[in-house]
Amino acid sequence: MRKKTIDMIPVLSDDVKFILTSFSKGRSFPASLVKRSRIIFLASQGMSNQTIASQVDLHYNRVAAWRNRFMEALPSLWEIEAGAPDKLEEEIRLLLSDRKRSGAPPVFTQEQIMAIIAPACRNPCDLGYEVIQWSLPLLTMEIKKQGIADRISEKSVSRFLKMR
Repeated sequence: MRKKTIDMIPVLSDDVKFILTSFSKGRSFPASLVKRSRIIFLASQGMSNQTIASQVDLHYNRVAAWRNRFMEALPSLWEIEAGAPDKLEEEIRLLLSDRKRSGAPPVFTQEQIMAIIAPACRNPCDLGYEVIQWSLPLLTMEIKKQGIADRISEKSVSRFLKMR
């Protein structure tokens, strides 16, 4: 049986409302921050997750997740507002941002990436090739030849060079 989420209404102070409004109407903020700010602001007006979901074009489960996350953090936001109001905006921004996700560790170090880019900036003729422009297979071969990386795919080289 599915757990039913209750559409709790967050009680927001004027400062928090002002910050959420500025985030939700801002043109220079990331779209995710704008959407999530709008979710919380609409929730504070008593709207249900279903109604908010249709307005922000998200599934109601995602709306419920952001509402619940905000509700859990609300007591700490009140403490910040009382003690250090100048930090409130940054705290709300962090709260409405994606959390760090786990994933595979990077395969290449920053030094290797810089070394991978370096031959691409040089003329292939300078390295003994009879071509005037690098191709991905040729550049990948040169990277392996120089010992920068034992194994590297053309796709990885392309990604590092931002070629598409």
